[in-house]
Amino acid sequence: ALKRGLIPFVSSECKSKEAEIKRINKELANIRSKFKGDKALDGYSKKKYVCKLLFIFLLGHDIDFGHMEAVNLLSSNRYTEKQIGYLFISVLVNSNSELIRLINNAIKNDLASRNPTFMGLALHCIASVGSREMAEAFAGEIPKVLVAGYVDTMDSVKQSAALCLLRLYRTSPDLVPMGDWTSRVVHLLNDQHLGVVTAATSLITTLAQKNPEEFKTSVSLAVSRLSRIVTSASTDLQDYTYYFVPAPWLSVKLLRLLQCYPPPDPAVRGRLTECLETILNKAQEPPKSKKVQHSNAKNAVLFEAISLIIHHDRCVGCLCTGSRCARVRKPFLRDYVNCSQRSFSPEDGRPGSCVLRCLRLCRLSSWPSCR
Repeated sequence: ALKRGLIPFVSSECKSKEAEIKRINKELANIRSKFKGDKALDGYSKKKYVCKLLFIFLLGHDIDFGHMEAVNLLSSNRYTEKQIGYLFISVLVNSNSELIRLINNAIKNDLASRNPTFMGLALHCIASVGSREMAEAFAGEIPKVLVAGYVDTMDSVKQSAALCLLRLYRTSPDLVPMGDWTSRVVHLLNDQHLGVVTAATSLITTLAQKNPEEFKTSVSLAVSRLSRIVTSASTDLQDYTYYFVPAPWLSVKLLRLLQCYPPPDPAVRGRLTECLETILNKAQEPPKSKKVQHSNAKNAVLFEAISLIIHHDRCVGCLCTGSRCARVRKPFLRDYVNCSQRSFSPEDGRPGSCVLRCLRLCRLSSWPSCR
């Protein structure tokens, strides 16, 4: 039914700018009359007209009405109506709007509904707006949602909540309180759903940069998760394997998280060294695909592993000491040169990659074991 009411308007062609403006003004007048009419509009009609207003705004025209109708859609129990309401608000409502209090109340109701679909829409709206006003209203609520027991089976909600909290923290770090929830967030690194782990890793990395003590227990969990990824076959992580490389984005994020801390204790250090050895060994293996995406993903993990080694090399009691770690350290220069020659040949014509390579090799060649 929505197609009959919306698609003809969206697909209508105007041969000139003047014709387009005339067509839009006519539609705006019609929508305004419907909203102000004596006959109450049902949810479908509100959704259709709000959709048209959103489309007109995206064409570059100002919209100065319809906001209240969009807010009313938030109270609907129909997904499509609530979705359009949140979409309109995310795009057109600013933080100074008089409707913010009504919007916040609707968001709070959806967050408390325990309906994963409605909770997801509310979280997406908060993250999309991301204003300080949103942070003031929800920075204390999102952590509770993230670690609530009832969301243990709601992977999409945990993932959205982690990214939403990350957005608010980047906007207003002073409004996100540290508390008991931090230790529970760390344990999301053990979640079975890799999407949740990826979102949680991004959040923890950002929080750990300013609050390292609060999240220091994440080191052992990050090493454990990284070990499971790098030692797994591509068939074990089919949904998260990119051109024969298991979960490359998560691997890179975990390696970056570990760079927020000094080398771990000996027990964890040994497992981390095994991970680095495995990454190096895989870098030397013949490529499983000739596609550039394969080499990009493979090298992204390799380069981040090198960055972790360099980071630990600067620390007291560094990772790269002892006979076992020397075996990791000595082949790095050779492996990096080989990898660079395969991935960044002169024919690529990318001088920026040559600069990157020279900077890395300069740092690596300063290691005593590489001289």
